[in-house]
Amino acid sequence: METFSISQPWFAWVAAAAALAGLVRGLTGFGGALILVPILSMFLGPVVAVPVLNVVDGVATFPLLPGAMRRCRWPEVVPLFLGAVCLLPFGIYALRYVDPTTLRHAMSLVILGIAGSMAAGARYVGAPSRTASAGVGAVSGLMSGAIGLSGPPIVLFWLGGQADARTARANMIAYFGLSAIAVIVIMLWTGLLTWAVLRLSIVLTPIYALGVLLGARGFHLAPERWFRTFALALIAAVAIVSLFR
Repeated sequence: METFSISQPWFAWVAAAAALAGLVRGLTGFGGALILVPILSMFLGPVVAVPVLNVVDGVATFPLLPGAMRRCRWPEVVPLFLGAVCLLPFGIYALRYVDPTTLRHAMSLVILGIAGSMAAGARYVGAPSRTASAGVGAVSGLMSGAIGLSGPPIVLFWLGGQADARTARANMIAYFGLSAIAVIVIMLWTGLLTWAVLRLSIVLTPIYALGVLLGARGFHLAPERWFRTFALALIAAVAIVSLFR
């Protein structure tokens, strides 16, 4: 993508997806990539979609970070982040050189199975070990680099525990904020952050940010039971769609 114009037909779809993705991201603390990356990939390919998502999401959600960092559980967030950083470069390598279809399908099946178990009431008891946290983070980092969808393993991990909705959401925002910085640095180093990507990111960021703002306000009005149900339904829907596209 050397140039683009907002008058091109695909831009209306991308702008609408950015607004919806921001709304979901602000409401749940995750989900922006689940909506924006597939639409962007449809028109511009994953090599453009993944970097654009990370720049837009990192800038637009920055105002949420201070509050999330005060409320999150750092002993859980840090091992996840370190695990993600370890496998993130391998995911970015796969993004550039490997057909992501098989990997995406395999991950979708695993995520769908876990989401189904949690919907049936399965949850782990007690605090997660650092090893388990790092392992989940590693899977998230791999998925983030390869297909731009780092959220499902992280969200299922925290929703499967005993944390309340506000703490789980704060954990997610803090984790994804740190992850966005790492992804942007590595993509800049590998040459994926081109001027074309940055130009498109500048156009989409205000649209996405407005959705984040509205979603964050809506979160305070929603009951905790609704938060968990919506999050699981969203992940399951994306996993199903990923299997057939």
